[in-house]
Amino acid sequence: MAYMITMKEGNLLNEESATFIVNSSNTRLLLGSGVSMAFKRHCGLKLQEEMTQKYKSLDIFLQKGDVVATSAANATNFEYALHVATMDYNPGLRGAEKDPTLESVKLSLYNIESYIKWYAENKSRTKRCKLVLPMMGCGVGKLNKVDVLNIYEDFFKREVDFQCEVVIYDRNF
Repeated sequence: MAYMITMKEGNLLNEESATFIVNSSNTRLLLGSGVSMAFKRHCGLKLQEEMTQKYKSLDIFLQKGDVVATSAANATNFEYALHVATMDYNPGLRGAEKDPTLESVKLSLYNIESYIKWYAENKSRTKRCKLVLPMMGCGVGKLNKVDVLNIYEDFFKREVDFQCEVVIYDRNF
């Protein structure tokens, strides 16, 4: 099986009946600008509180490409938020060191896939999996959209042993 892919333009948080919606976040799990700001508006402050609690429970600094799952907080159109550490806000970094790289986008897709596999093994008997994600790193992170799309295409055309619909959104907040 392969992933079933659709591309859309608009606000990914308007997608209905999603299992996972990806928040292109940062290594401190702070809801700031871009996709993260849209999450804050859509899910409410309860989401930031849950993210902060998760962050405080970690005994390591997150790195670019790491993924942390939370509930959807006040949102009703998806089950889980997957917060991808796209921008590096760890202490001591400056300038371009903070920005995402194409390698960190690739890593994040594999980390996202681990949650999809978990869902397929534990939940998908009764529900289908639907992943919704933005063009990670293409906003504030300044990555080239074509480069990111090529990474997505290479990743999602692979054969996998589960079914998952993937909806990729280009930003339009």
